[in-house]
Amino acid sequence: MLEKLDTVGWGGLTHAFGTAEEIPAFIAALRADDPQVRGDARDELWSSLLHEGRRYEADVYTVPFLADLAVDPATFDRAAIVDLLTAQAIGSDHPYLVTGFPIERLRPSPDAVDESWHLLYSEWSGRGADEPPVPGEADELRAYDAVRAELPRIVTLLDDTDGDLIQAAAYLLAWFPEAARDTVGPLLAVAGRHGWRRDVRVTALLAAGLAARGPVPESAVIAGMVHDADEEVRWAAAVAWALTAGATVPEEPRVVLRARAGGGIGPDEPVLAPWGLTRAEWSVRLLEHLGDPGAAEARAALVRSEATKRLHGPWAERLGEAFYLAFGDDARTSPLRYADLTPAQRWLVDHLVRHPDALIAEPAEVTELLRWYGLPDSHPALTAYAA
Repeated sequence: MLEKLDTVGWGGLTHAFGTAEEIPAFIAALRADDPQVRGDARDELWSSLLHEGRRYEADVYTVPFLADLAVDPATFDRAAIVDLLTAQAIGSDHPYLVTGFPIERLRPSPDAVDESWHLLYSEWSGRGADEPPVPGEADELRAYDAVRAELPRIVTLLDDTDGDLIQAAAYLLAWFPEAARDTVGPLLAVAGRHGWRRDVRVTALLAAGLAARGPVPESAVIAGMVHDADEEVRWAAAVAWALTAGATVPEEPRVVLRARAGGGIGPDEPVLAPWGLTRAEWSVRLLEHLGDPGAAEARAALVRSEATKRLHGPWAERLGEAFYLAFGDDARTSPLRYADLTPAQRWLVDHLVRHPDALIAEPAEVTELLRWYGLPDSHPALTAYAA
């Protein structure tokens, strides 16, 4: 399996910190009996090959060996190796959870053929949008295609008995729409395993919707799962249905998404692994992507729920997530007019106007939040702004 490791000229390849001659030792260490040795090797590979989300020359050459390990039942921690392959393919999934991976916009050329493609490529690769493209350099796209070449072997992992491995494989398959004809059916077969782990079934459904990104022969199967006995599977089916049908999605899955968004984020609701969002957040983002008439109110309901679910404790902690959900993560350089705020943003401003004690109890922390989002940073000024 790894006997060809030494046939690669690793010393002539580069990664984040220089030449890659130590990479084969890290790959070989993934088969070590000692879990500490395996964990250290994975950390070194993540650090060297995926520093700051970028991919490097050596990434492409590691992919076949990592795939060899992932499909070998004798390998330890196979799900973690598949996760590494996913990161090599796409970096972060966050921008693509309601759109799928936009590979068709990255295909025209390994160099920036026009400004819009360059901006997308910069966003994807982690380079600044104002950084000039390096002629002939497209390590991210080559790494993506190297992982794509291994998809026939990754699909076989869906038949494994290790739930964590199946989930990792399903998550990887979500980002390859060009292979949907070969992956959506097996993913839905996993999703249809009644009595199987809920999180695995949910991930398989979400992955099928993201991979398909449009009508597929299995669309009727996805629609049928909206009536599953498991509430979370019904929600995932509604997401997958919306992802495949787009703006033409009928009312039935929209109702499921609105209900989940309106229910807010429960105090004990975990972030949905491996996707990094709660179901309520995903529902709101998808409704907004669809242009659903109820999307604005769904986000407002989510913000209200988040801002009021804890009646005690530091105000900054009670408001921080609500501000993020209402305004996003980026600091504003200029204020919005009150009339231009969304319903969610307006409710949050009004909530602070109704609770002057927030600025009295924690003036520094709450003021910092307000300034970050370009809002007046005192209660009198905020009251005047809202008036």
